[in-house]
Amino acid sequence: MKISILKASSLLLLHLVVFGLGATGASAYDLYGYQWSSSSVSYYINSTFASSFRTAMKTSDATWDAAGADFSFSYVSTTRANPNVFVSYTDDDENSIGYYNNGPSGDMAGTWGFRSGTSLTEIDTTFNTYYSFTTTGAAGKYDVQNTMTHEFGHWLMLDDLTSDGSPSYCSSSAMSTMCGRSYPGNTYQRSLRTDDKNGIKAIYGT
Repeated sequence: MKISILKASSLLLLHLVVFGLGATGASAYDLYGYQWSSSSVSYYINSTFASSFRTAMKTSDATWDAAGADFSFSYVSTTRANPNVFVSYTDDDENSIGYYNNGPSGDMAGTWGFRSGTSLTEIDTTFNTYYSFTTTGAAGKYDVQNTMTHEFGHWLMLDDLTSDGSPSYCSSSAMSTMCGRSYPGNTYQRSLRTDDKNGIKAIYGT
């Protein structure tokens, strides 16, 4: 069962649209109510990503590993698999990060998963290569580590923190990794804030 996909526009990025998950009310963190059945999940990265991009993605996983929760990511290797969450696809029992040119009206990055009951069984992320990505925080480009740290939060089943009526969009959590907004050149979502750490601890314990 497909459970979630990340929606984004060229200006307001990383806004998650949830299909039938019933996320709890947003305050310091927001949860879907699903999780991995184990305290670790392995993943693969498409081999055609530049090595600097792959390094940035692995740094994002290490950021969540250091959050103080009883959970860790485990990078396995590169893969030829290239999941495309922007179109219909089937699970292949491999958690992967891939890419696809989804055009200017498409999402900047997407995350979609499968579940059995309340347990996740697979999850994948796709970067939309129509947009320009960087590992240096260069102006006018989207930062790979910034983006993937947010996406890994969705792998953990943390929802976006959003408050459209707030001047800061996420209110007191505007600087959190799971704030549902980002811009070209942003790197502040590379680092977790207290809200993000409390969220993963609420799911997986310490």
